Amino acid sequence: MGARLLTISAALAVLLPAPALAQTSDAWKWTFAPMYFWASELSGESTVRNTTTPVFLSFGDAIDHLGASFSFHLEGQKGRVGFFGDLDRIRLSGSSQFTIQLPSPRTIEGELDLANTFIEMGGSYLVNEEANVAVIGGLRTFTIGTEIEFTGANIAFTPVDASRTAVNVFGGVTYRPEINEKWTFLSRADLGGGSGLSWSAFLGFEFRPKPWAGLVFGYKGEGVDFGSDTDDENLQKYDVTYYGPIFGLNFHWGGQ
Repeated sequence: MGARLLTISAALAVLLPAPALAQTSDAWKWTFAPMYFWASELSGESTVRNTTTPVFLSFGDAIDHLGASFSFHLEGQKGRVGFFGDLDRIRLSGSSQFTIQLPSPRTIEGELDLANTFIEMGGSYLVNEEANVAVIGGLRTFTIGTEIEFTGANIAFTPVDASRTAVNVFGGVTYRPEINEKWTFLSRADLGGGSGLSWSAFLGFEFRPKPWAGLVFGYKGEGVDFGSDTDDENLQKYDVTYYGPIFGLNFHWGGQ
């Protein structure tokens, strides 16, 4: 469908779980993922001014319009207490079709430039050392920037230059037991609220061929709902669910 490009922030959002800790330590242990990859598909809906766009985008279509992408994850752990941070930015551009609601629905052509920035910072507390169960909480933001310039016979329509940031406080739980020396099971679920709602869930594994390096793979879902804001004449609604496999490379140091 022509409006699919407006749905994309496919590399988004997203948090790469760090490896489990077999036991607490008095020294800091660090995990850094310089780049992780989320092969996400999307569904939902978006409203920018009077432009309503149904959301569905396959991973292949997202790659076709990818302009730039950057992401990283950092985590530190000392004893039962830890912290983590994520940054994910993606930019897409290209031609698409949009549904204009005034005075009656019609489809027109346009050039779209979409930039998304997702930031997450939080802390964790290990409540069960043997099972490696931790509670997590923190703050995350979603910034969506959309520029649309209508082309061809529809050039009389006013270009769209809209942006909006949603700020969420979130809380959740992780369960990451070690299977053996090389394999760790990873899972996370959380729910956030504030200026909009959000949630995320992840199931996966980390394989560590070396003590200092690990390969992470699994499946992640994440939902973002900015809701409706009648006081915002630009980006009025952004309700999208992201889902798909995720892959990454972790580097580890410290501890003992």
